[in-house]
This record gives sequence, C-alpha cells and structure tokens, in this order.
Amino acid sequence: MKFFSLPVLALIATISLAACGDDSSSVFPDAVGDLPSSSAKSDDAPASSGDNSSSSSVKSSTGGKSSAKSSSSVKSSSSTGSKSSVSSSSSSIGSSSVLTPCDEEGNMIQRMDLETKKKDWYICQDGFYVLLVLSSSSAEPSSSYFNMDSLYNSETSYGEFTDPRDGQKYKTLHITTSWLALPEFDAFAQNLNYGVQIKLDATEFDDGKVEKYCYDDDPWYCDNGFGGLYSWSEAMGLPKACDSVWTGTTPACPDSIFPGWTYDHEWDDLIIQGACPNGWHVMNGCEWMALMSLDVTGTGYAITSKVFAGRESTANGTGFSAVYGGMTKLPTQYERIGDLGVYHLAFEYEAGRHKAVALSNDFNITYKDHHPKIDGLSVRCVKDY
Repeated sequence: MKFFSLPVLALIATISLAACGDDSSSVFPDAVGDLPSSSAKSDDAPASSGDNSSSSSVKSSTGGKSSAKSSSSVKSSSSTGSKSSVSSSSSSIGSSSVLTPCDEEGNMIQRMDLETKKKDWYICQDGFYVLLVLSSSSAEPSSSYFNMDSLYNSETSYGEFTDPRDGQKYKTLHITTSWLALPEFDAFAQNLNYGVQIKLDATEFDDGKVEKYCYDDDPWYCDNGFGGLYSWSEAMGLPKACDSVWTGTTPACPDSIFPGWTYDHEWDDLIIQGACPNGWHVMNGCEWMALMSLDVTGTGYAITSKVFAGRESTANGTGFSAVYGGMTKLPTQYERIGDLGVYHLAFEYEAGRHKAVALSNDFNITYKDHHPKIDGLSVRCVKDY
C-alpha cells in the first residue's frame, strides 16, 4: 500500500487504511518556505524590504529564558530582566536594519529569503526590529534561554503521567486521527527527559543506565521543555555498541530489532519501549504519519509549539507542542536549537545510521531523514495499545 501526501490524506480520511506506508523512503510534502496565507506573517514581523521571506519568532520576556544557539546563533536582548543579552564579541546591529515597530524588547524573529534560503535574525530594540549581524569569524557561538511560557496549547485538555522511575511528570495528549487504521492513541505532549546527564565529551558509557545529553551541557534545556538528547542506542534501550553496527550482528550488540519483513514501511509499526517508561514506546513511523494527517498544511505548523511557530491561533492546534530542540553532532558540538527538531524512529538504515522525523523552522517536515546513530536526538513516547 502506498503513502499518500498529506493533502490527499485529508481527503481520504474515510477510507480504511490497512498499513502505514509503502516500500519507499517517504518524505512529507515540502513547504514552499512560508507559512500558509492565513498565518504567513505574525503581527511583529518586519515589513518586507523587497525580498521574499518568511519568519519565525523567539521570545524573550520578563523572567523568561530564550535561546537561539546554532552555528549562526545569537543572543537575545531584553531590558525586562530575563536572562539574556546581545553579547557576541563579533556581533553587531546592522546599519541596514529593517525598521518595523515592535513592543517586546529582546523579542527575536528569523526571516528567510525564499529565493536564496538565507536566514537573518532581527531583534526588537528600542521599539523597532533591527537586523542582528554576526561575524563569520565568531570564535564561539553564544546562547541564552527561550521563554517557554507558550510551550503548550492553553486550549488543549492535557492528561498527566508520572514516570515511576524518577517521579517526573509529563503532560499527555489523546490524539484522534483521520486514519481508520490508527484512529486514536495517547502520546507525551513533551519530549522525554529520563536518564543520567552526560557531557558531550564523554568517552565512557554505562549500558546499565539510560544516558542523555542536555543541549549545551546545560540541564536547563532538559528540564524546561526540550528534554534529553539521546543517541539511537540509548533511545532504543540497546548497548552503546549498537550505534555503530547492525543490531544483532555482534556479541556487543546481540539483540536485533529488524522486523524480518519484506518492505521498509513495516518498520513503521515497531513497538520498541527503549528509554520510555513501562507501558509506553518510542513513537513510531505509523504514529507520526497519523499525527501529521491532522496538519492540512503539511508543514508541521499545527504540531509545533508557539514558542517556535509564532503566536497565531493555528500554531500548535493539535497540542502536540513539538520543539526545535537542536541536536548533538558528535564528537564536538551542539547545533541548531531553535532551528531544527529531530525525533528518533526505531528504524535502522545502515550499520551506523538510522531514520528519524525532522521538523525545521522553515516549516518543512522530513520523514525518514537519515542520521548517524551517534547523533543526540529527541524522543517522544506513545502509550502501548
């Protein structure tokens, strides 16, 4: 049975689906680089200066924390007492800044030229959005903290699950889909944050524990909505050796998760507990596709938290509250927080690579995106059914 594009899925919601995919590596429809016309521009976006661009927003407000760390990251500025400041020794406010009124000092938005795909950051300073210019010679990326006040959808009725392993509480979401093959399921409405934090430069690992990274080696990110970043083996509950070999092929990685079936899409149905609590499993491809069938734009806008997708009412309409939590690129760096969120799938692609779901702030979703198993990515858990 073949995958259908998301708009088609919306039209065939009444057709019973017997499987979640076909034998190809499927990609959700690419966004055109801008938001849907009904929500393409937030109230505080800079006026166009003659280019074609889209924007995403990062807020910094009183008592909040905001971050925009990546290979081209910036620090936000706020005069209201938040833990943030414009502080890169190689950054400055651009002289050709687009002057558009704003009312939240330190609020940052990112605009992308749809033709060049170049992204620029603008910051609210003295009542206007101005271009923040970063020197390419910056010796060290800078970061501050995101304001997570709008992480969840205030109109969504969430449940709660307490992880008996550590007492941590998670918001949960009952998802009703348009897929007759998977009409409903319960999922975490936030990223998993279980395990012992290790540093990015760790060289020794304990297979008897679940080990996680916190972005920037800073526990604030793990504890404030971003959750842990896990290698594939940690996410799947397997020995560390499984990050470099096919599962089940060596004594160091003896247990295979290969389903033993004919087509790639049959990986989508795997129920792997991994790092999730008892009674829950790592969200699989079928569940991701069923969730995405609810987003008629095909961009991920409806599942992405307003912290990252803006304040329009259509953002995070599902309540799923996905975040752009960045990732690790071992052995040297964290990257792309505020720009990319990548979620593990129980799907081996090569000995040292697997497939994942990637959401980016230019509103593209890639299903079965290829990543090295050693990369630290996010995990969502779904209740067994």
